[in-house]
Amino acid sequence: MLKHHFSTLLFGLALCAAGCGAPDESALAETDEQIELFAAPALLSPPSGRATRHPIVLTHGFDASPTNRWGFNGVSQALRQDGHTVIVATVPPYDSPAVRAMHLARYVDQALATGRTGKVNILAHSMGGLDSRELISVLGYGDRVASLTTISSPHRGTRVADVALRLMPGSADDAINALASAWGRTYSTVAQDSHLRDAMSALAESNAARFNAAHPNDTRVYYQSWAGVSSFGGIPGPFDESACEGRLLRTGRRADTMDATLVPMAALTAHGAELLPNDGMATVASAKWGNFRGCIPADHLD
Repeated sequence: MLKHHFSTLLFGLALCAAGCGAPDESALAETDEQIELFAAPALLSPPSGRATRHPIVLTHGFDASPTNRWGFNGVSQALRQDGHTVIVATVPPYDSPAVRAMHLARYVDQALATGRTGKVNILAHSMGGLDSRELISVLGYGDRVASLTTISSPHRGTRVADVALRLMPGSADDAINALASAWGRTYSTVAQDSHLRDAMSALAESNAARFNAAHPNDTRVYYQSWAGVSSFGGIPGPFDESACEGRLLRTGRRADTMDATLVPMAALTAHGAELLPNDGMATVASAKWGNFRGCIPADHLD
């Protein structure tokens, strides 16, 4: 299946709302280069040591599920091999944090039932971080979440969503939602009732301040975050080190080479001439929440 991301899907849906033909099936085949990228060696050696005291809940981002490669591909297996108790959540790929968090709650309850501590550690990618904050702040799970670790979550929004919202005609919402649901059902079991505008609104920079004000940190929960940094052609950005506060993991001076499908979105994410370091979808600044641990040389799909 073609490696994709939420912005390309959105723009495609917007175009299809006005009428479009069926996709060329030959375009859905992965290239040898993409397969090699998925098989690339890890940056750091696999972790080893004692299992965490609390079960771990993995929760994915927008346009993802545990069954596709951009939904914690291989992570649960690696963690379980190290002795951790891991529950992998499945939430609707195209909906608001409010809706997604209700689905996430079921998996947190499942994880709680496996342990004796009464708490879980949540590891969230991208929009999953917003869902988790909704779970904690609005659904009242602060007493059951020991920690929330977010990876490349747009806590201060992503400009891609703002641009996408401007391109989505309100009259086409029903058609776009139907197309999103049809696509989502090809890889997710909970994509039957998509609400793409609600998801985009939650991810937009213009709405981030309002979301953050309504979702304050819970003092009972430990919050930490990682950001992703990638670039066209693997060329290091001039502000990468400073944005990452001197904590950019990489080998030598080589930077991560961004997936070609993300490059057009990276220019929006970087705010053009401002050259804000990002992973193609979230800036480093947007990904920082709680104790910032540093940057991973990876794009948003990685």
